[in-house]
Amino acid sequence: MNRFLKYGLYALAGFFAVLAILTGVVVATFNPNDYKPLIVKLVQEKKQRTLNIQGDIKLAFFPKIGADLGKVSLSERNSPEEFASVGNARVFLALFPLLRKQLVVDQIRIDGLRANLVRNPDGSTNIDDLLKKEEESTQFKFDIDSVKVSNAALTLDDRQGGRKLGISGLDLSTGRIANGAPSNLDLGFLVQSGGGKTATQVKLSSGFLFDLDAKRYRLDSLKARVNGEGLEVKLDAPRVDIAPDKASGESITLEADIARAGAKLHALLSMPGISGNAQALHIGEMKLDLDGVQGQNAFQGKLSTPVSGNLDTQRFDFPSLAASLTVKNPKFPGGQLSADLKGKGGLDVPNHNAAFILAGRLDESALQAKLGLAAFAPPAYTFDIALDKLDLDRYLPPGPKAGGSAEQPLDLSALKALNASGSLRIGDLKAANVKASNLRLDMKAGDGKLQVAPLSANLYQGTLNGSLAVNARGTPQVSAQQRLAGVSIGPLLKDAAGKDMLEGRGNLNLDVSASGPTVGAMKKSLAGSAAVNLRDGAIKGINLAQTLRNAKTRLGSLRGEQTVAANAQEKTDFSELSASFRIANGIAHNDDLDGKSPLLRLSGNGDVNLGAGSVDYLAKATVVGTLEGQGGQELASLKGVTIPVRIRGPFEKLSYSLDFAGIAEGAVKAKVEEKKEAVKEKARDELKKGLQDLFKR
Repeated sequence: MNRFLKYGLYALAGFFAVLAILTGVVVATFNPNDYKPLIVKLVQEKKQRTLNIQGDIKLAFFPKIGADLGKVSLSERNSPEEFASVGNARVFLALFPLLRKQLVVDQIRIDGLRANLVRNPDGSTNIDDLLKKEEESTQFKFDIDSVKVSNAALTLDDRQGGRKLGISGLDLSTGRIANGAPSNLDLGFLVQSGGGKTATQVKLSSGFLFDLDAKRYRLDSLKARVNGEGLEVKLDAPRVDIAPDKASGESITLEADIARAGAKLHALLSMPGISGNAQALHIGEMKLDLDGVQGQNAFQGKLSTPVSGNLDTQRFDFPSLAASLTVKNPKFPGGQLSADLKGKGGLDVPNHNAAFILAGRLDESALQAKLGLAAFAPPAYTFDIALDKLDLDRYLPPGPKAGGSAEQPLDLSALKALNASGSLRIGDLKAANVKASNLRLDMKAGDGKLQVAPLSANLYQGTLNGSLAVNARGTPQVSAQQRLAGVSIGPLLKDAAGKDMLEGRGNLNLDVSASGPTVGAMKKSLAGSAAVNLRDGAIKGINLAQTLRNAKTRLGSLRGEQTVAANAQEKTDFSELSASFRIANGIAHNDDLDGKSPLLRLSGNGDVNLGAGSVDYLAKATVVGTLEGQGGQELASLKGVTIPVRIRGPFEKLSYSLDFAGIAEGAVKAKVEEKKEAVKEKARDELKKGLQDLFKR
């Protein structure tokens, strides 16, 4: 036995002696730098990228066989622009597998990694070619003793979603990475966004095991922490073990606290133990609890649902969703808004879509909704929502008062990243004090633009049909094309603008656009056209017939222009009224006013300054008849006379100025014309009689 041991030791010593000789020969005869041009050529041919190994490749034989590559850089595909660089890269190989003609990576050390990762607008990335599978080599065995990455920095440029992130100070260390071998990892990095204005620290540690052949995956004691300005997130997963035949796991919790100016949110997501297997995974009841404050709103929300899924197909079902939300605000009716919804949903990861069907109540309204995601990155939302009634004024803050604080800029930032399409139907709607029924709109949002078309509703005994467009890129822009048919204009104006100025029923056409950072700026930039055509109505604030009758009795004592304030109790009736407007810089100009009544004809021209909220208009009233109760015989002498009526002032305090001198002058001219006509008539009669006498002879 001792002899066998002795000979064995001799043999082992001889083996190491031979190995030492071979190593010496390799060191003396092998220069890896001779292969640098070949390596660079292979990378160029296979990946169309330029590999640059700046220094000499240095071999190491103790304590492990490996190579020190020094500083290395790699270009973008088919471009000289740099994709990634490494300050120093070292790779070590296991010795004994080499003797069996197997290449086993023992250790990887990377320091100073810099890389720029780009997702293009079409969804492709600048690393797609690097991720393509090459033909597997029988001489390569996936077994790495450890990986260490230090001082790495990445730039994530998402050109599809319009986001850019910077990752710096990335440190990664792992234990053994091999199929079926338990290991662990520690990861930490800093995320910067908004041009470096926001920084978030991320740390993660976990034990893990993966067995690609058996399709088994396990996490042990996973802990993740995210900390940033006003942000703290904690994820804990004690154990998750998923295999084709069995799945198990302990409770998983995700807790987040978010604080912003005037707003706080606490969210807690919990999932109980996991059961089933990879093809039939079950989670008893996933729960999400929300608690937060935003301004005067304090809200609480709950969401719960069991979950079932298939990890192979990556499809998950939520068969019994239950959600509730309560928002408390002293300005709300009853002090709060509440919503209770139930339904079901599903998630299809490979096809990047999700769909949910919900029904329930939103405060006093019955709601039915179909919600979905047509894409995950960037998210593309779909919806089909129906409400029996909705009073938005119950929940929106009142508009700014005249003379109040300066207008706040319009915040359309949410629209810039929104990608959504769908339909909304509301049985009865109240918004900005305007009432409508049977509202239907189809909406499409994307690329910072919102298009609403068609937009239709029943409105004040008539109908509304049209479209609306909003552009949030750069300075906000809004355009609208609307046709109101058979609408009762008086109640509409009173509810929409608080102005009781006009009565009648008819049509109103609008084709307008505006731009500006505030609502006030948009009013001042308003441009386009408008036209109104009304029947059987009245202009409120003045009774022209009564005013002219009074003026007739006082023509001798009144001179020049006399002004009277608008009187809500007075009105001038008309049977027809039409006008069109050209709008520029917030000023609507009219030249073709045409109003008719049994007593008067109206024409005129002037401006309505929508930006300043004022009027400067000259109306011309012509007396065409006399009816008892609308002027009486006192106006007989004014028949055919045109009376100028100047309308001036802010919307809240209009005044009417009548040119009494013009009335007197017009009356005199009318009398002169009447006498001239009488003389002409008498002359015609005498001429006719003379001709008749001549032909009788």
